[in-house]
Amino acid sequence: MSNQTKSNLLVFLQFLLIGLLLVFSPLMDISIWAIVLILLAIALAIWAILSMMRGKFRISPIPAEAAILIISGPYKWIRHPMYSAIFLGVIGLFTFHFSWIKLGLFISLIIVLSIKLEWEETLLSKKFNDYQVYKKNTKKIIPFII
Repeated sequence: MSNQTKSNLLVFLQFLLIGLLLVFSPLMDISIWAIVLILLAIALAIWAILSMMRGKFRISPIPAEAAILIISGPYKWIRHPMYSAIFLGVIGLFTFHFSWIKLGLFISLIIVLSIKLEWEETLLSKKFNDYQVYKKNTKKIIPFII
């Protein structure tokens, strides 16, 4: 499988699973805590996108040819704030209205994003000479923890 095909498949699965989680979530009857988590996720995603604009933001895990390594904004503390935002938002959808279908979708999303994230880390390590130093100074998806 080519890198582009693998990238397209992972991105497709990511959006499919997020979409299905939205379909199976009662958005009209949502708790205040779920709203808070979702709004925090949106804020983090916007901050990450604005910070990444200089570095050629893209959804694909394959870095752009002209990409630069961004280490400011949320990237100062976590290497993958977009993944963090997805997890935070999905936790808001998942935890406050439990269902077995959503549990399966949530676990599937974690698997897809974990595969995508690990592959992206490999590609970024190959693209940027100082990525290993950056990895040592930041956490992967949760500031100060993981």
